[in-house]
Amino acid sequence: MTVETGSEGGREGLFVSLKNLLATTIAIGKTRAELLVTEIEEEKYRLMSLWGKAIGAALLLTIGLIMAVLCIAFMFWEQRVIVFGVFAALFIVGGLWLVASLRRQAAQPSKLFRASLSELEEDMVQLRRRGSRQV
Repeated sequence: MTVETGSEGGREGLFVSLKNLLATTIAIGKTRAELLVTEIEEEKYRLMSLWGKAIGAALLLTIGLIMAVLCIAFMFWEQRVIVFGVFAALFIVGGLWLVASLRRQAAQPSKLFRASLSELEEDMVQLRRRGSRQV
């Protein structure tokens, strides 16, 4: 039978503890990276869908507005300058309203990575709790 000294057993326990800590850190990092990749892919698909719908809607609305303006201009052919002027003013006001809306939306913070950041914050809290217990 061999008898272990206290220092050798403590050293092995320290290495096992460090190995477990490293494995846990790598597992946490892997999980967070997977969550980050998932969020990026979801945001990419959402943006592609939004852009596709926005472009399609803009195209159809533009064609519809042009057709409506031409119909009104033909109905009031004698006052066509006034008709085109009024609709030009309406289009400019609508465009300025959209620019203001875009500026407001661009000023708002992005929600991208919010779940990842909250999970990382929770991990930091738990690591601090464990660190204060072991000391």
